[in-house]
Amino acid sequence: MHDDVIVSYNMDFSSKTLEMYTYNEKYNKKGKFIASGVLTYFFESVLESNIILDIDEWKIESFFMENLALLEKMKNHCWPIPYQETQELKDFLVINGYKYIKIVSAYGLFGWVLAKKYEIK
Repeated sequence: MHDDVIVSYNMDFSSKTLEMYTYNEKYNKKGKFIASGVLTYFFESVLESNIILDIDEWKIESFFMENLALLEKMKNHCWPIPYQETQELKDFLVINGYKYIKIVSAYGLFGWVLAKKYEIK
């Protein structure tokens, strides 16, 4: 999906599925990123034209190192789940098989998804 432009994305909360549709003009090819069993996601810098640099799975430990301030800020709002200590959330993610999928951009939208499965078509 390198250099693909994000055409649209949709989060279906009832099925816990996030779908992101892309297009690569150079190769005249459509792409699709599908995450299922989504617990939560976080996107920033969404623009009219967003270009993907990479989508890749990272270790759960990285999620905590990179998002500690956000987790502390949202902890009292039961996000992404109710928990008292960070280790409790970490254990929940590991036991339930969640993956930390990062979306890195060349331009525009970047962020991450916590989901049980994902695929790139």
